[in-house]
Amino acid sequence: MKIFARKAFSLIEVNVAILILSSGVIALISLFALGFRENRQSREDVASAAYADAVISRIVMAATATNLKWSAFNAIKSYPSDKGWSSYYGSNGRSLENCEDIAKSAFSKIMEEIENASESGTGVSHAWPTEAKAGLNASGLVVVHEPNSARLKIAFRAGRHTHELLTQPIYYTEARFQGDPTK
Repeated sequence: MKIFARKAFSLIEVNVAILILSSGVIALISLFALGFRENRQSREDVASAAYADAVISRIVMAATATNLKWSAFNAIKSYPSDKGWSSYYGSNGRSLENCEDIAKSAFSKIMEEIENASESGTGVSHAWPTEAKAGLNASGLVVVHEPNSARLKIAFRAGRHTHELLTQPIYYTEARFQGDPTK
């Protein structure tokens, strides 16, 4: 009598194959989570850049108007204060809850000063640009003007939450005086 031996997988081989397959599936699932997080961060970065462009471009358009008087331009102060980004910190070292209000106040003050420095108005809207906000609930604006300097240094950052505002990238530009320096 002949005994036919069947070729088959042992239980250990099946378990090793399941282990390898399951580790691959777990790795793929973790990549999906990473992809979703990176996608969200990318959307926030684009929204932050658009928001910064909307705010900064209004200040630059107003500050580079050719009908500005040098004497008035030279008198423009730094905003929100001479402390710069420190204005957005509390005594405990954390971001203040009213960062957006501080930024809006700085924006309206600098736009008002630039408007007062022009001979016939700048024609630039003084309204805080909310059209590009896109879910960003915290923003910070710092405008630095050194005495007798022909440039304004403008920095902006935005984030979803006030506690992460000061960890967001800074968008920075400078606006140079374009008016008549003899006035």
